[in-house]
Amino acid sequence: MGIIKIDWRKNVKKIFGKFIHGLASVLNSIFNFLINILNAIVTVFEGLSQVIMLIGCSVIFVLPLFFIAIPPELFTIFLIIAVVPFLGKSFISLLRYGNYTLIEWMYDKADTLISGKKKGFDNLSDYAKKYKLDQERERRRQAEEERQRRQEEMNQRFEEFFQGFNFSGFDFDERNFNGGYDTGSYQNGGFVNDLGFKEKYQKACDTLGVSYTSDQYEIKLAYRKLAKKYHPDISQDPNATEKFQKINDAYDFLSSDNINKYKNM
Repeated sequence: MGIIKIDWRKNVKKIFGKFIHGLASVLNSIFNFLINILNAIVTVFEGLSQVIMLIGCSVIFVLPLFFIAIPPELFTIFLIIAVVPFLGKSFISLLRYGNYTLIEWMYDKADTLISGKKKGFDNLSDYAKKYKLDQERERRRQAEEERQRRQEEMNQRFEEFFQGFNFSGFDFDERNFNGGYDTGSYQNGGFVNDLGFKEKYQKACDTLGVSYTSDQYEIKLAYRKLAKKYHPDISQDPNATEKFQKINDAYDFLSSDNINKYKNM
């Protein structure tokens, strides 16, 4: 009877864990939908702001007293168009913060109940701290990558400028540029072949179901969602192991370096 009772409790925990996992997936989809909608709204309003700024600068140059005659209602509309992008970006950041904190906590709770092994943290505040630390590391990483990119551009321009000059006492390596620069990327002081990189990158994005312009945050959320769905210990799909491996390979390929490399291409 004791063994039956323990097994019954384990089954209840697994069922509850799967319910939490499903609920987390639904909430994740809602968060992503809201984020995408707000991104679209912010993009539209940013475009309107630029148009209004361009027209306004042109008009005020020709008719300096034009803005005095603007009706208050029209001025209010202009003000709203200018403010919405700033508020929208702040709200998007808040949604991403809430999405990561809540969804990661729910996924780990679901894994704990299903597998019987402790996963993640106990409190939401711990996930909030982890999110802030990850964001800070990401900002530092991007700053370092930007510094390295500028340094590489300077090195590239230097080599292009002095290409063909012979200086006694200096030994310049000869490199084959294949008649141009669009077949490679500059890395570690030289050009490496990029043929096939674009196709591999887009195939990895298709595997995770994200757009080719997705950032690391969107890629990570898509990976977590698919990894949970096709995890061999959870999924009932007969090809779960194979799909799980492809998902992991795609996520590994979509590193921050490759994301920036694709965007620069």
